[in-house]
Amino acid sequence: MQTILQSYKAQSIIFLFIYLVSMVLSAEFVLSVSMIALVVLAVFQLKIDGPKITVTLRDTLRENFEKYRHYTPWLAVSIPFLLVLFSWPWSSDLGYTLERLRIKLPFLVLPFAFASMPALRKREVFTILYFLLVTMSIISVYVLLNFIAHFDTEMANLGQGGHLTTPSNHIRFSLMVALTILGGGALWVEGFHFSTKNERWFIGALTVFLFAFIHVLSVRSGLISLYLALLALGAWFVLVKKRYLLGLAGIAAVVALPVAAYFTVPSFKAKVDYARWDYLQFQQGTGADYPDAERFTSVLIGLDIGREHPIFGIGAGDLKRVVEEKYASKVYSNYQLRMPHNQFVTIFAGTGLVGLALFLVGFFQPLFYRKNWRNPLFLALHAVIFSSYFVENTIENNFGVSLYLFFLLVGLKYLGSEKQGDISPANDKKS
Repeated sequence: MQTILQSYKAQSIIFLFIYLVSMVLSAEFVLSVSMIALVVLAVFQLKIDGPKITVTLRDTLRENFEKYRHYTPWLAVSIPFLLVLFSWPWSSDLGYTLERLRIKLPFLVLPFAFASMPALRKREVFTILYFLLVTMSIISVYVLLNFIAHFDTEMANLGQGGHLTTPSNHIRFSLMVALTILGGGALWVEGFHFSTKNERWFIGALTVFLFAFIHVLSVRSGLISLYLALLALGAWFVLVKKRYLLGLAGIAAVVALPVAAYFTVPSFKAKVDYARWDYLQFQQGTGADYPDAERFTSVLIGLDIGREHPIFGIGAGDLKRVVEEKYASKVYSNYQLRMPHNQFVTIFAGTGLVGLALFLVGFFQPLFYRKNWRNPLFLALHAVIFSSYFVENTIENNFGVSLYLFFLLVGLKYLGSEKQGDISPANDKKS
């Protein structure tokens, strides 16, 4: 017990698992506590000398800060927070500005917490993915059983633009399922197991189940993100691994599978049919009170605001106020107020073209730094999140921020540890 209390790595991994579970279950208080704990661990340490227990600044604090400062992806991750902070001078709504800063604060402090952790080895990263695969499979079985038990009600809800009942926000839940499927695929390809090689088939079965389940769930954000990530992986096999047959076959399957799902999965078909009908209402200008039309309208309003203030935006803290003013006008008065359902439009409206350019630099820099895109799982993560930005303001709430940062920072910690020499590929395979 004393060893665990004093071991920085053991403490970090424990809180990483707490972070993961609370994120999956949308337990926001526990999620916030786990984030704070990771930052506290990076700054302070517990020293036990017999009966004497003291809390001091971590011995390696200066060394950890140097690691953080010299590994530029950690700094790039902080850009979403800095955009809100630097737009403060031309944001008049102090309350909303402070709320945005609070939500984006993990972008500033969590990179330092992860930079300070001891190196994460492949086995430890895969253990996290294995745990996520099992956890999401159990939760998905519950969601599926609830769907079967209330089939008529759930199908009627889907036919009206609704969604299946999920334990957390259905959009973020679907993104989590998509990421879990990709993680499960990596576990299967690598042949990961704890005790017996036969576990590979258990991992494969759970991954296939979740792949089928996400089509039953039929949340477009998750489905689009998953398929674009699979297309990116297909291109990776062709361009990087030079495995042309496998890559092209994978791309062909990605194109064919949604068509097959449309004709075989009732919930998927209902969702697609409703989306087509809803978009038609939007085109005809009769889409008020319909979810998709309202989302399209929110994006148009965001673009209008951005075009009015193209260089530096309206100010991230004033975006809500100006959106409310737009909805109060005669043109949009029949529509329900929504913030822009597009992360790029949200950044553009709030901080202009300058902010959008910096945001894209912050997003892609970790992927292209020292060719991190050569790691297929890290590439797939960026494909999932990037595609979600087109249909959601993904990182404008606590769950979206925590989901993105968890996978991004775990990936950066592993890749950065290997490239900085904290672990070698040879030793990593033995771990």
